[in-house]
Amino acid sequence: MKKIVIGTFLSTSLLLSACSIGASNDDKLSDTLAKVYEEEQGYRDAQQKLAELEKKEQSTFNEAMKLTQEQKDEVLLKVEELKASLSERLTLLKEENESINNAQESLSSFEEIIKDEKEENIKTSLTDLKASLESRYDAHEVVSDEYEKLTDLQISLYDLLADEKTQQTQLQEQVDKVNKQNDVVQSAINAFNEATKKLNETKSSVYDSLDEEK
Repeated sequence: MKKIVIGTFLSTSLLLSACSIGASNDDKLSDTLAKVYEEEQGYRDAQQKLAELEKKEQSTFNEAMKLTQEQKDEVLLKVEELKASLSERLTLLKEENESINNAQESLSSFEEIIKDEKEENIKTSLTDLKASLESRYDAHEVVSDEYEKLTDLQISLYDLLADEKTQQTQLQEQVDKVNKQNDVVQSAINAFNEATKKLNETKSSVYDSLDEEK
């Protein structure tokens, strides 16, 4: 049977720690970015736990696949473990989304910072930074949506695994669907990671520009 991948997780973190520059508007920017970083702590915590759950769930699924029809009780126990793990992953995904949403709300002060900036080149850089932040959160929303679709397919797979009437061809078809959706999730994660990388580069560029204006 083709290998099934239980899930996948985001690997690139946002590098936005506080950085005091001096002038009042610069301090507001540092405070805002520090607030964003703080609000994303829940996202980072959830990612670590998700990775651990996915690894264990993958192992449990592999064990279930090795069991025979005569070991039906053991199969059902494995399926219950799989479903419990998946439910926990969805709870973590919800916590992750709440963390990201809170961080996104922290961007509200950006408009005032941009408005108060006198230098046009800095104003442009700040606008670009805000756009990069928003693009990253848009990319995360895609990841979340596709991940939920993946878990829906996985639940169906686990149900098939528990049903003694399931044919091997049915199981294989569902595995193929799970693997295909996992590829979609991975592509979305790659896009998110690229958005994070671009954001961190933009952030560094903004601070360089602010330092030059001193």
